Amino acid sequence: MIEKKEQAMKENKVKEHDLLTTLLQYKEQSDSLTIDDVIEECKLLYFAGQVTTANLLAWTMIILSMHPNWQEKARTEVLEIFGKKTLDYEDINHLKIVSSIVCCCND
Repeated sequence: MIEKKEQAMKENKVKEHDLLTTLLQYKEQSDSLTIDDVIEECKLLYFAGQVTTANLLAWTMIILSMHPNWQEKARTEVLEIFGKKTLDYEDINHLKIVSSIVCCCND
């Protein structure tokens, strides 16, 4: 994956600017970062993100179980926007109530 990204960067064919791109750009500019360092940074952020996401979801579930009226509002909103179709990343931005609930749990 790293080799493919480096090749795409050399050919100016990078479509998205993600964590790996940022780390590889820094590696090129500074010479203080090795490929092993890049891998370790990616692992660190991956595992940190897993723990953070798991905690956020756990607290969200606790808060929703304490407030069934908001649980019902969130369920209604999701069904209105998505119905039976598969979740789409772009459509998630339209979930105002769900976003509010998640933001409250994140504070």
